[in-house]
Amino acid sequence: SVRLPCQMTARIILGSQSKFRRRLLAEAGIVAELMAADIDEKAVTAGFPDRDTADPSALTLAIARAKAEALLAQLPADTDAVLITCDQVISHGGRIREKPEDEAACRAYMASYATEPARTVSAVVVTHVRTRKQTEVVDICVQHFLPVPDDVMTEVIAKGDIMHCAGGFMVDEPLLMPYLGPRIGTEQSIIGLPVHLLPDMIAQVQQK
Repeated sequence: SVRLPCQMTARIILGSQSKFRRRLLAEAGIVAELMAADIDEKAVTAGFPDRDTADPSALTLAIARAKAEALLAQLPADTDAVLITCDQVISHGGRIREKPEDEAACRAYMASYATEPARTVSAVVVTHVRTRKQTEVVDICVQHFLPVPDDVMTEVIAKGDIMHCAGGFMVDEPLLMPYLGPRIGTEQSIIGLPVHLLPDMIAQVQQK
C-alpha cells in the first residue's frame, strides 16, 4: 500500500466526484476532503481541432489543470491545503475514448480490447492552495483483455459501474477478472489515480 510519510500532515482536498478515486485514496490511508470542479470537460480541447484525436496526455493535463483553476477560485487564498485534481481517458487505435455513451458502445469497446489493448492515460495536478506551487504528471498504463462472452458483459453492464468508466472497462470487476490479460502499470492508475506518485508530488508542493 501507499501511505504518506508521517511528517506530512497536510490538509488534502480531492477535486473529483469519482467514487473510484475516493476509494483509492482511502485504501492508501490518505484522508481527503472532497470538492467537485464544475467545468465543462467536453469544452476543453487543449488546442486540438478534433477532441477525439487529440494528444491524450495534453488533453488530460489540460482538463486536470482546468479543474484545479476552477477549485482554486472557490477556496480562500490563504487556505493551507494541497489540492489534487485528475483526469483520465483511454487511448485506443489512435483515438480517445471516454465513458461509453450507451450499452452498445460499451460492448464494442470491450470487444475491441481483445485485439488491441487499452492504454489508460491519467493526468494528476497537485497544487498547494496558498502558495500556488504546482506539480503535474501523466501516467500511462496498458491493459490487455481476452475475449469476454456476451452473457458476462450483460451481467457486468447490469451492475452499472462500467458505464461510468473511461473506455468502458474495469480491472477490479470480479466478473471480468478471468479475462484480464497482461498489464503494464498499476491497477490503481488504471482505475483512475496513480496513487503511488502522490507522496512525492505532495512533498514537492509543500517544500518552501
